[in-house]
Amino acid sequence: MLATYAVVPFIFYANGFIARKLDRVSVYRIGIIFYTAFYLCVLLLNQKVTDYLILLGALKGLAMGFYWFGYHVLTFDYTSPENRDKFYSITSVASGVTSLLAPPIAGFMIVKLGGYNGYYFIFAASSLLFISAIIMSSSLRSEPVDHPYKISDLIFTRDKRWRGVLIAYFFLAARDAITMFLFAILLVKVTDSEFTFGRATILFSAVSITTAYLLGKISKPSQRENLILYGAVIQFAASLILLIKIDFVFLIIQGLLFPIGDNLIRIPISAYSMDVISENDPEGKRKMEYLVARDLPIAAGRILMMLLFMFLIRHMPVYGIKAVIFVISLAPFGIWLAIKSKKVSPSGQPPITASEA
Repeated sequence: MLATYAVVPFIFYANGFIARKLDRVSVYRIGIIFYTAFYLCVLLLNQKVTDYLILLGALKGLAMGFYWFGYHVLTFDYTSPENRDKFYSITSVASGVTSLLAPPIAGFMIVKLGGYNGYYFIFAASSLLFISAIIMSSSLRSEPVDHPYKISDLIFTRDKRWRGVLIAYFFLAARDAITMFLFAILLVKVTDSEFTFGRATILFSAVSITTAYLLGKISKPSQRENLILYGAVIQFAASLILLIKIDFVFLIIQGLLFPIGDNLIRIPISAYSMDVISENDPEGKRKMEYLVARDLPIAAGRILMMLLFMFLIRHMPVYGIKAVIFVISLAPFGIWLAIKSKKVSPSGQPPITASEA
């Protein structure tokens, strides 16, 4: 995971140059191709995967860097402040549906076909979906960009709203880096059953789908700050439960609360950050620089949290996990404080340009 997180920001930065030569849709497609290569390598290496963890992590970092850079640029191009909350709720619903259906279908096919035939079938089906995504993206268009590439003023910025976005994404990434990984380990360890974990994941996905759908109905720019605070309180409560006791019942309660809080935080902050970019750069000439600058605190949050996790587990094996859980529980409040009272200006007011910030 560290190798993956370390590679992504370099790919994002390089994409700022590459996207000037290639269409941003092409960058997105390259990411899909790298994802296909990553899963093919995992399948072919079989039990030798552990011998190539760093290389595989770097390959996944390449895939993430290209894919998510293209995805975010296209999201910016094809959404507006009026529909971004709904867009992110729809993508969250789609992600939840995938998480709900994919594991049982994959498990059924692996058992039905037996041995590696099942895994090869899953890879073939996944490759078909990747190819479909490439074909469907052919209708997307993006205009070439021709201006100097500079991000230092967007990293060391005096714009309070954009600085708040950078800080918020640092805390969001720090929380994301370890939360689901740690939760999965704890649930499998407590139940001693990956099958039970799979069934629980279906339940959690159903909760996530419902929450994201409802947010698509009620979330508005004026409500984002409050929604993030509600999500922070819910996730703090969910983490406190595990500080009391780590057992099956408490893990299930945490697993039910987490997707509710996650959607309450992730959907508003994602829409808010894009709106800030829209206002600061209304013509979209520096959108790629903004996205590259935003990825730096994301990388920092991921890497620092992973290093903290490894340090605590190594030097405090008894209390290390609970210490990490406590740190994670505070991260959502950092997101809320970063954007508190830094609302995006109403439509029609003059935007704050990078030179004015």
